[in-house]
Amino acid sequence: MSSPIPSLPSVGDFIAAFERFVVAPPKRRGPSARIVLMPQGDPGVAARIATGECGRLRVQGRALVPYARVLELSGTGTQGPDVFEQIEQGLLGNLPEGFGRLRLPRYHLVRAFAEARSGERDPDVRARDLRDKCFEERRKSSVVLRALRAISLADVPGMPSWVWQPLRPLFEVLPRWLYGRRQRRRMMGEGGWFRDWAGLPAGRGDFFGQHEKVTGRKADALLCALLGDLEDAVGRRRLSPWVRRRRTRFVLVLPKAGAAGSLTESVVEGFPRAVELTGSTAVALLAVGYQDGREAPQSFATATSTIDSWTPGQSRGRGRSVHVAVPPHGAGTDEEADSFFDSRPEICLDGGAPSAAAPRWEALGLALAGVLVLSLLAYGVVLLFPRPANTRCLGATVPEAKSAPPGKTTGRSPKVVYQEALDTIKNQNDLADVAARVNHAMVRTVVYLGVPALADTWKDGIYSGAIPELRGIALAQGELNGEAARVNDKVWLKVRVEDAGMRFSKAPEVAERLAREIRAEPSGAQQIMGVVGLAQSRPDTLKARDVLAAANVPMVGTVATAEAMQRSDLYRQVAPDNRREARIAAAFARYGNLVETAPGRCAPARRAVVVADPEDTYSDNLSRRFVAAFPDARTIWYTPNPGKPSDRRDPPNDRTEWARSLSDMARTVCARIKEDPRTVLYWAARQNEFAAFLDEFDGGTSCNDGLTVLGGDDLTGVVLDDQQPSKRHPKVRLYYAAHVLPNGYPANAMGERFRQAYRDSYGDDDRWSDDGRAPLAWDALQVLSKAVNTAYQDSHSSLLTRGMVESDLVKGVGGPSGIQGATGALAFANGGKVPVDKRLLILHDTRDGPEVSLECGYRDSGTEQRTWGPGGTFDCPRDEQDPDGA
Repeated sequence: MSSPIPSLPSVGDFIAAFERFVVAPPKRRGPSARIVLMPQGDPGVAARIATGECGRLRVQGRALVPYARVLELSGTGTQGPDVFEQIEQGLLGNLPEGFGRLRLPRYHLVRAFAEARSGERDPDVRARDLRDKCFEERRKSSVVLRALRAISLADVPGMPSWVWQPLRPLFEVLPRWLYGRRQRRRMMGEGGWFRDWAGLPAGRGDFFGQHEKVTGRKADALLCALLGDLEDAVGRRRLSPWVRRRRTRFVLVLPKAGAAGSLTESVVEGFPRAVELTGSTAVALLAVGYQDGREAPQSFATATSTIDSWTPGQSRGRGRSVHVAVPPHGAGTDEEADSFFDSRPEICLDGGAPSAAAPRWEALGLALAGVLVLSLLAYGVVLLFPRPANTRCLGATVPEAKSAPPGKTTGRSPKVVYQEALDTIKNQNDLADVAARVNHAMVRTVVYLGVPALADTWKDGIYSGAIPELRGIALAQGELNGEAARVNDKVWLKVRVEDAGMRFSKAPEVAERLAREIRAEPSGAQQIMGVVGLAQSRPDTLKARDVLAAANVPMVGTVATAEAMQRSDLYRQVAPDNRREARIAAAFARYGNLVETAPGRCAPARRAVVVADPEDTYSDNLSRRFVAAFPDARTIWYTPNPGKPSDRRDPPNDRTEWARSLSDMARTVCARIKEDPRTVLYWAARQNEFAAFLDEFDGGTSCNDGLTVLGGDDLTGVVLDDQQPSKRHPKVRLYYAAHVLPNGYPANAMGERFRQAYRDSYGDDDRWSDDGRAPLAWDALQVLSKAVNTAYQDSHSSLLTRGMVESDLVKGVGGPSGIQGATGALAFANGGKVPVDKRLLILHDTRDGPEVSLECGYRDSGTEQRTWGPGGTFDCPRDEQDPDGA
């Protein structure tokens, strides 16, 4: 069989090497390559080799690999696009069976963009005009865009077009905008070639604003776009049965040399640079006659070795190139070449000729499998989620919920009630002295640092929380001393109550006095084992903490929750901190049906307005944590002490604002609710101003549809006092954080033990029976006492020191499981300052008393509540490491 390729020496080996390069599998490919045949005599010989190779790529009317042959080469740059048109038409006409559809989106875009013209002068207007012209060109070949144009009735005159006018932007303006956005992302995206080609900095520039660069270097742009599209044709959509069968490179054949300065010459010359920009691996260019002065022509034998060295390459980079010297064809022939072409007259493909039916059958099988999977999923969804969306307002979600009515306030003044608790502690201290004198019992002192109740009326006395907290201390002291009386190796505790002043204003002074007293103790006779209380996260509290820490005094906080309290090695607390409380509150607001949208129907909050006092450490910390956890929250800063300047400045955004008064705050909150009715008010401020705010909101705003409030644990006092917001403000839905279950809910062992002790001492209907301060104070003294007893039992000596107590606190009292507390499990990690995943509740205030809407964390039995909501729908946020701190 005769071949159209002249039988020059080693030409058969050269053709075999070139075809091995073409059929190299995708995973073994290096960059695309340019192979130039350089005639050494008659130029027709080189052209015959290139033309003959095209014959080997197409057999019996079917292409074996995708290729294009440029038959006529333009001689001037003005007719240059004809070369690219021939490449496009050649590729589309010479696709193997089973190849599928060849898409060239970037090439068509660049071509339309280069040919578009605009008379606009303004750069932005000009870019939009050029985008629109490219869109119009794309619509000519797009069935979908033509259908949208027809639906818009833009070409239909008369009444139908006028009636349809309001909806026309959906079918005209929107598709044009989406087209422009997609093309910008396609051309300007990271990893693309256009930014490097145009010299644009990362993150800047508009593709449709680069018209002058594209028209000035149109051949380069078209070549890069073409190579990029051909690379995508074999490298993307790997799930497609057609794409997976594209195993060979594209072959571009230019069998005639282009004239000097022609587009053909620029295509061949610019090919390596275009390969470098696009990362192309899918093209083999076979051209005739272009001379690169930097590269000497090689013989067929040498070029064969060069091409074979490319095949296993894994690298991507500058396109490979080789120039091959084609000698004149004499009368004689090369027998090896004749033998090669006779035995292998066509390119050799692994697996034989491609099939058009195979990818179609595979696509049909994938479609049937997809339909089956979707049917099974739909069936599962129907089985698992048959219920409609739940719009029931979130109330009690804990089983066996029974709200207990509010307790009654005693007829005695706060000062008298507080003094009764002090007398109880004094009696216990006297019993401890007797035990030390008569039985030589080990007795040590714990200092309680808290705010006293000195008011004569309940309006002032209810807010401090001093009475329930001191009662908790007294109850814990009585139980601990009762155990010490029964067991010889336990320590009797005396409690020394120190007046920290209102807002802990005297706390630093008291701490200094204690520190001096401690330093004056005789060596080996340490009596004060630690301090409990520190119930308010205020600047003076932090100063007192630092003074006590400098004197090496262990501290256990009760109600304080600001994270700044934890910045001391000798401090720890029994209440969960603001980070945990804010994360749980944010999840409750985002997912719980708490905002009423219609009578009896509620939905989660979309926005939040946070009220906070920047002068208060607790309030500032809690508000910042909630804002960080809730996606769309605004903050209203308000301080009840306007004469005190704040260090905080307005941030450079619109998420924070100041309120000069409670009425100003109420109007601002009302405005935010009118913007979005599904807005929740998160009260991160203290409770003192809350009732007055509700009065202002009800009487001084036009928001008559109600208010949903979610508050921190400090709002407990508002619910427990005589204000009773759910009765006085029936349109207010109030939720607030709490540390203990209300009386109507069954508690676990230690919780019920504390309840019984409280009932025995203060009755069933006491005002503070639901106040979390009493059990938290109980737990704080229990933690410190546990460390004191452990240190005493381990030392077997009367030389009990604060350092030994602190050592046991650092290791974590009770070990990994902690100890059972009235407010939940108290398990401190090694060196931890807060119990791990401490239980927290969110209560819903009702006219009949509080009901539990959320419970998360470890109960006193050691079991963890990990879900909340109706049926345990939502996961509880759990403690996590936070490198930022607070």
